[in-house]
Order: sequence, then C-alpha cells, then structure tokens
Amino acid sequence: VGLTPSSAVAPHELLARLAHQHGLLTSPLVGTALAVVGAVLALLLLRRVRRAGGPAGMGRGRFVFRTVSVLGVVALATGAYVNAYSGYFPTPGALAQAAGLSGVAAAGPGGPTPTADPGQLTTVRVAAPALGVTDGTTYVYTPAGYATSPTRHYPVIYLIPGSPGTPSDWFRTGRVDQVMESLVQAHAMPPAIVVAMNTCGGITGDTESLDVVRGPQVESYYTRVVLPYVDAHYRTLPDRAHRVIGGMSSGGFAALNVGLHHLDLYGTILGFEPYGDPGPANLRHLLGGDVARFRANSPRHYIPTMAFPEPVGVFLDVGADTGHDVARVRTLAAELTARGQQVQLRVEPGQHHTWTETVAGLPYALAFAGSRLSGAPG
Repeated sequence: VGLTPSSAVAPHELLARLAHQHGLLTSPLVGTALAVVGAVLALLLLRRVRRAGGPAGMGRGRFVFRTVSVLGVVALATGAYVNAYSGYFPTPGALAQAAGLSGVAAAGPGGPTPTADPGQLTTVRVAAPALGVTDGTTYVYTPAGYATSPTRHYPVIYLIPGSPGTPSDWFRTGRVDQVMESLVQAHAMPPAIVVAMNTCGGITGDTESLDVVRGPQVESYYTRVVLPYVDAHYRTLPDRAHRVIGGMSSGGFAALNVGLHHLDLYGTILGFEPYGDPGPANLRHLLGGDVARFRANSPRHYIPTMAFPEPVGVFLDVGADTGHDVARVRTLAAELTARGQQVQLRVEPGQHHTWTETVAGLPYALAFAGSRLSGAPG
C-alpha cells in the first residue's frame, strides 16, 4: 500500500534479537517436560492401583494424594502451554513479580548493559474522582541517567495495556524498559520516560479507554489528568513532537483513537493488534447505544474523511495468524497513508493475538518512535 518506511538506524541484528528474546516460561519445552512428568506419574499411579487390586487396596489417603499430584502436574503443564502461547509470564521473575514476591524482573540475555545510574520504575497514584477514576495506579519509568542529569529533559512514551490487563504488563511481560535501554545504548533512539497508564476498568473490566457513558471518562483522564501530571512532576519535553502514545489489543485501539483525537498532544502512535472500533457490544455497554458517538470513536469510520492539521507518525503491528485482523489493520494503514501520514506496518510471521506478538514488534515500534523523536526539534 505504499507505506513509508521508518528511518530508524537500529541495526537489524539488534532488532531481530530483541524481537525473538524469549524467556524460559515462553518455551513450549517447559509444558512438554511437565506433560511428560504428568504422564509418567499417571502411569505409575495406574500401575500401583492395579497391583493393589484397586483404590481401596492402595489406601484412601495414598490414592487421593497421588491422584491430586497427577492432576496438579497436568494442570501445571496446561498452564505452561497456555503461557508459552500467550507470552504473559516470560520468566520465573515475571511470575514472581505478578505474585508480589519480587520487584521488576531482571534483564535477560541480550538485555541492556548495566549502568552506574540505572533506570527506575515507580508507581504513582494519579486519581481523578471527578472523572470517575478512583484508583489511577500508573507506572513511570525514568531512563538510565535521569537522576544524574538534572538539567536534561526527556520525551515521553505513554502506553495502554490490553483487557484484561494492568499497566505493569508493559514492564513485566513486554519488558519495554529493557528493550528501550538496549536501543538507547545502540544509539537507535533517545532515552525516554515511559508511562504505563491505567484503563480504569480493573484487571477484568473493559473501558476501551473511552469516555464511558455513566462511567469513567478515561480518554479525558489520559489527556487532562495524566499528561499534565507527568509534565508537572518529571523533566519532560512537553510538546507533541516528543510524545508517543501506544497500546496493545484494546489498548492498541485506544492509542489509535486517543492519539488521532488529540493530534495537538501526540506526534507518534504505536498500535499493536489494534481494532478499528470499540466493538459492537460496547455500542450499548460503554456508549449508551449512541451510534454517532460510536462512529466518532471508530478510527475505521473517521480516518477516511479526517483532517490532519498536524502530521502524525503511526506504527501498526499485527500477527500474521490472526485471521481477519490482518486485513483490518492493513486497511487502517492504507487509509492513514492515503491521508498523507507516515505509516509503518509490520505483519509478524507466525504470531497470534497475544503478548508474544507485541513483544516481537516492540523493538521495531520503539525504533520507529525513536527515529521521529530524534528528528524532533528541541
């Protein structure tokens, strides 16, 4: 469709290595090993039951214990296979972090070289009760060198998780901090502050980051509360040219929708597995059945006639094995290109609608953003 390629200078080998950096728990070998253990235990249990002449001859306590053990291993094997497919917990450290047993997962092989002033990840509570946001837990990553460079100001990358999901997904699962620092050390992008925002729906609630009818005003919260808060409390470059908004799945839709609604605030958009609209069910559930409001929040409806007073760069990424999603994302890319915008589209081979797909595309997305941030004045 004549898409404009990124001018990023990131070495191809580095991008490929970061894109295919799998953790221990994303390997299907873990599930296979557990499945083999489960099968062996099941066979041993069956053999003992037969020798004992049935469960009664084996003893009730022993039979129950060994049966539960077999079922537990089978459950672990199933969970390992599901996790290998989705990529949600890439390492044991990520799993421990999700369970509240540790901090940010350590960098894996191929990650950034440790520095004397490493980056710092903190959580802040940016609540806005007037907009229906009572929690507002937000993750903020300040890059390596931030503490020892008190006069330096930084671009900001705002990220939105999918649903179900939490802001921490971008660091625990996506390891965006490690990917960015690797690209910074390769001079492929400037260091940036990374802000992972709350979708205000809880771990299972879905807001699509909309201004929900009779619910949280999430888009307004992002633009009128979170963005000013970050500019006020961190050393940012507070202009659209130095702001990026991105997301995955429903967060990819949100990044595209919010970014296009606010071209005065964001100069670059990163959409992983984005939708072209909030979904038919949300016409009633989130937008009160208002068709005009639904269309106004559906990029596939408004992009073809949209005016672009400010140019925007858009990176779109989709898994090749996601069926109709590929055609939908290609259409979004073509429509944005037809409106004169810089677009880079990647279709990830062998990938589905999972975090594994987002992890594969993230280095290329950050390189695309980095090329635009590096070229921005200031």
